[in-house]
Amino acid sequence: SDHRSKSGPLLVVNDSITVHFDEDWDVGLGGGLWSTGLALAHYFVDHSSFITSTKLFKKDKMKIVELGSGNGFLSVVLAAVLLDRRCCLDAELYVTDLRDHLELIRRTIRENKHIVSSDEIHRADRINVKVAEYSWGMNAIDAESDKFDFIFGSDVAYRDYLHAPLIASLSRLSHDHTISLIGVTMADTKPKFFEALGRAGFKYTRLSDGLMRPEFRGTTFGIFAIQKKTKRN
Repeated sequence: SDHRSKSGPLLVVNDSITVHFDEDWDVGLGGGLWSTGLALAHYFVDHSSFITSTKLFKKDKMKIVELGSGNGFLSVVLAAVLLDRRCCLDAELYVTDLRDHLELIRRTIRENKHIVSSDEIHRADRINVKVAEYSWGMNAIDAESDKFDFIFGSDVAYRDYLHAPLIASLSRLSHDHTISLIGVTMADTKPKFFEALGRAGFKYTRLSDGLMRPEFRGTTFGIFAIQKKTKRN
C-alpha cells in the first residue's frame, strides 16, 4: 500500500510565506510529521521576532544544522522565518539525516523553492540549504563544516541507544557560544539523557510551556535549550 499523504500547504509564516510538506511513511519514522516537530515549528514562527533579534542570529554567515531531520520540514520552517524577517540571508543551513531519508528531504526542499536555495535550485535571495548524510557521532558533516552556531532537532532522543551518539555530535559540532534547541517527548526521553548531557559538559534549560501553542502546553512535549558549560556561563 502507498502510505504517502498529500498534505500540501501545512503552515503559513506571518500570513505571507507558505510551507509545503508531503508525508511519506515509506521511508520510515522520519517520513511523517510528529507532534514535537510541529510544536517546535510553531515555536520558530510564533517567536520569530525574539529569535532573530538575539545576538546569536546577528552573526555574519551563520552556520545552522538540523540533526535527524527525517523530512526537511522543520528546516524549511526555520528558513521561512529567517526569510520573512530578512535575517541571516547569507546563512548556511545543513539538513542532515541517514541516507534513506535524503530523497524525501530533497523533495521537501524542491517543493519550497520559494523559500530555500540549494545545489539543485540556486537563488541568491533565498536561504541556502545543503542536504547531507550524517550519522551521529561522526566528526564532521562535510569538508566545509566544522562548528555550528545553531543546532536543532526534534524527537532525537527517544531511544536510550541514541543518547551517546547524539551527545557526541553536539560536543563535536558546538563551539562555546553554540545554542542547541531540541524538542523531545518526555515520555520517551528519560532523565538519563539529561544526566548524560551534564556529564558531557552541557547545561540545559526547558523552555516555559507558555512559549508553546496552547495545544502543546501541559503535555509531555518539551523544548530544551542546550549550551556548553564555560567559565563565562
